[in-house]
Amino acid sequence: MAIQNGMYHQQPVDELSIQDYRERLPNLRIRPRLRTLCSLATVRRRIHVLHWLPKYQLNHLPSDIIAGVTVTLTAIPQSIAYGILANLQPQDGIYSNLVGCLVYFLFGSVKDVTIAPTSIMAIMIQGVVLQLGYGTALLTLLAGAITLLFGVLNLGILVRFISMPVITGFTTAACLTIGSSQLKSLFGISSPGKSSDFIDAWENVITNIGETRLWDTLLGFCSIGFLVVFKLTSNCGQGNIRTVFKYLSLLRNALIVVIGASLAYAFYVNGVQPFKLTGHVDSGVPPFHIPPFSITNNGTYYSFSDMISTMGTSIIAIPLVSTLEIISIGKAFSRDKIVDATQEMIALGCCNIAVSFVSPLPVAGSFTRTAINNSSGVKTSLGCAVTSVLLLASLALLADAFYYIPKATLASVIISAMLFMVDYRGIADIWRVKKLDMIPFLGTVIASIFLGLDYGILVGIAINCCFLLYLMAVPKITMQPLMIDGVSVLVVKPMQDLAFSSAEYIRERIIRAVMEAYEAPVELLVLDGTGVNFIDTTVTKNLASVEQDMRTRDVGFALWNWSRSAAGALVRLDQGFVRTLANDAELAEVIRSWKESHKKDA
Repeated sequence: MAIQNGMYHQQPVDELSIQDYRERLPNLRIRPRLRTLCSLATVRRRIHVLHWLPKYQLNHLPSDIIAGVTVTLTAIPQSIAYGILANLQPQDGIYSNLVGCLVYFLFGSVKDVTIAPTSIMAIMIQGVVLQLGYGTALLTLLAGAITLLFGVLNLGILVRFISMPVITGFTTAACLTIGSSQLKSLFGISSPGKSSDFIDAWENVITNIGETRLWDTLLGFCSIGFLVVFKLTSNCGQGNIRTVFKYLSLLRNALIVVIGASLAYAFYVNGVQPFKLTGHVDSGVPPFHIPPFSITNNGTYYSFSDMISTMGTSIIAIPLVSTLEIISIGKAFSRDKIVDATQEMIALGCCNIAVSFVSPLPVAGSFTRTAINNSSGVKTSLGCAVTSVLLLASLALLADAFYYIPKATLASVIISAMLFMVDYRGIADIWRVKKLDMIPFLGTVIASIFLGLDYGILVGIAINCCFLLYLMAVPKITMQPLMIDGVSVLVVKPMQDLAFSSAEYIRERIIRAVMEAYEAPVELLVLDGTGVNFIDTTVTKNLASVEQDMRTRDVGFALWNWSRSAAGALVRLDQGFVRTLANDAELAEVIRSWKESHKKDA
């Protein structure tokens, strides 16, 4: 062993040692992947009903039917409410729910998940609906196609860039925005306002507070009280009493709608109409429409490019949010089973593509209806098919009854759902665990309220990415000066992989540490690569500069415990780095060998 130009030589440079560090590219094996993608087994796996239906057990049928009926009783009022919330016709919400459930029955892999229009989806498209009207169906089609593409390309990894604080902030802001948008219906105010955004909704209510209708307000607040009480008392009592409260809680939305519609009908028969009503709901099978690629709405012509411009970031935000919803809901209710994120993205994409031909309102995983499905004892995705059939039957038989549902009652259904949708415990956990995470949480909330939900989640992701970039640019590095066998050694240990953003920082830290070693000048610099498995070209260049700086100062240089992949990048830059590698020795042995070699050279 010898020291040449300040470098520690553990082994001679030969062709074999250099070849050991050549880069090994991954074997992509495209042909086998394409063959697998087009195979019958893949088709059966992706059309998930072909996987479980042949093995269906008839003793599961009663449970699936009961769950389907129970979910339908909640789905009808919520679907109507979300259709109105999205500035669409009431029946559009039912159409979306009907088709979404039917397609998820074919492709879905989580038995508990129910696909339906949600409050977040409704609030995200309502601005687009005001401009494009039914042309919003194109947005639903594109969102479904993008989600399907994400699934086919297995890009579920994108969801990992949305952290829990961002999710919690987005949900909180959505609840505030959605709840605020229903205040005008709760108070019976006729003015539609500028939009349903948080600020505009409150401005509309405050400006037109004089239009408040007493009977709508009384019905709305009484309905909220009813819904909250039955939600909180779902686990009260014992035995049969507990069962009664449980089902009253499950059916609370349907009960309050029936009560409100009955009151409105009783007044209507007697020639009085104290409440603002939902109005006419079209009956029958959902009409089939190809999503328009150009449209004229309110006298304004929109070409395809104009429609895309109007949709803006919603084209990406809706797939991201809906994917996030369905995967998080699937994980919450799948218990110990692994959720196939790719399959769920494919299922959701197919649902929205199919929905776009009957309704402009996109669908996603519904937490409320999924919880009801789960608690009702559903056994398979057949429960979704039952819900779809019952929704179709309700359009045929009950459409006239929907006319008498008070808007204040539907507003109370949405507002009460928002009260329990806020993740209060999650917010407390963020504050307790890592207060720094309050920054992306609050950033998402504020941006969602003032800029809109689609921009809000992008702002939250951007804040989180800034955190990641900072951590990458300023990696944790330990500097340990040691005196071993009379040799002054500085051991530098990066604690993570190194990328280009951290290259200059590492070099500056090392040179500063060597220059500021006042007690004993550094004789040997040891870079401990135990925690490093990846470095890029910029880092290798800067480490080469560090080696040259050490050579100028007559300081030894050694790479200790570096992995083959990380060391290989350095060797491919400069074959001389092979001489600095000391992977098979303890630090004391490395120092002892360096000391002996140094004495020989001296």
